[in-house]
Amino acid sequence: MRRPLFFLMVAVLLASDLLTKSWSFSAVGNGLSRPLLGDWLSVYCVRNPGGIWGLGQSLTIPLTIVRLAAVGVLIYFVSRQPNGNRCGMFVLGLLLAGALGNLYDNLAPWMPWSGDGHVRDFIMVRFGEPGWWPGFVPWLFDPWPIFNFADSFIFAGFLMLLTGAANLSLKQPA
Repeated sequence: MRRPLFFLMVAVLLASDLLTKSWSFSAVGNGLSRPLLGDWLSVYCVRNPGGIWGLGQSLTIPLTIVRLAAVGVLIYFVSRQPNGNRCGMFVLGLLLAGALGNLYDNLAPWMPWSGDGHVRDFIMVRFGEPGWWPGFVPWLFDPWPIFNFADSFIFAGFLMLLTGAANLSLKQPA
């Protein structure tokens, strides 16, 4: 499976996730925050033992196993993509880099790097106080759930799959 640009992309995205997590937790500190763009964007460092939006707080080990399996499935999908499927490979790269970034944090208790197995989240976005949202639907997320770059990569890749922006092949490439 020769895909040097794909693996370079994954490496760059993974490095951006790990470096920003490291920077935020060393510059700001766990449980602390620092505004970047007024009230709208802040670095707010938290450790998330669960999954998306903090769901499954007591499921760190099962979620780690799921992430390990997801990495294996993504690598399998990569091996099945034809050479011309650039958009599909881009989406797989986003998903793989995101899964590896969060898996890195999950595996810390069993690896030579520091960490407690919880995913490091640090990006806090505030869209406004509840009630400012126009219309009849109240804005429920103030702030938006705290996330990291890996979460952003997964979200963007998943959104591209859902909207049909990328097609993945399961056939053996020629």
